[in-house]
Amino acid sequence: MIISIYFAGTIAKDHEVMESMWTQEDFKILQDHLSPHTLNCMNPAHRRDDPNDRQSIFGRDMTQVFLADLIFVDGRHRRGLGVGAEMMWAKFHAKPLLMLIPEETYYRKSHVEVLGDHVAEYLHPFVDALCDQIVSTVEEGAEWIHKWAKGEVEALRDLTTVYKAMRYYQETQFEQDTPMKEIITSTDEIQKKFQTIPSLAL
Repeated sequence: MIISIYFAGTIAKDHEVMESMWTQEDFKILQDHLSPHTLNCMNPAHRRDDPNDRQSIFGRDMTQVFLADLIFVDGRHRRGLGVGAEMMWAKFHAKPLLMLIPEETYYRKSHVEVLGDHVAEYLHPFVDALCDQIVSTVEEGAEWIHKWAKGEVEALRDLTTVYKAMRYYQETQFEQDTPMKEIITSTDEIQKKFQTIPSLAL
């Protein structure tokens, strides 16, 4: 079986300090562990299109996510707008979404403060909601991909995940969220949209 994987992560730019990025060693580890499957690597950092053509760059990356069997995100350090957009595009098409996040790194900490409140076992809410699996190592990622290839993983997340999260918020937190209540009651149009959420989440 050939498994096409899109490797979301940072592309080096001269004004940035690169903390981590997908490496040839990462790809080799995956290929070794995925045997007998063959890895078809879709790496957005490996390209020859015009870096001045912004629309083409966006279109190319969205095309690769669309074509991939699976998306593997490098979350070892903080990532930018592009990775978040790729993650949501993957879920729009119900693609398996795997993210590499070692413990005690930016998106995953045992203790953190958020808006003055202590949060234990913190995992970034967008990561938690969108990802089908979080792994600490590339090897763990390969193990999960093996299970996915054999059809042994649970149902994948898709756009219904987003609607269900909206409904969950509405049912569990909205009543105490006074800033949000002020927004919802500010116009009839917003209030009507808010009231449609339960039907979207079905």
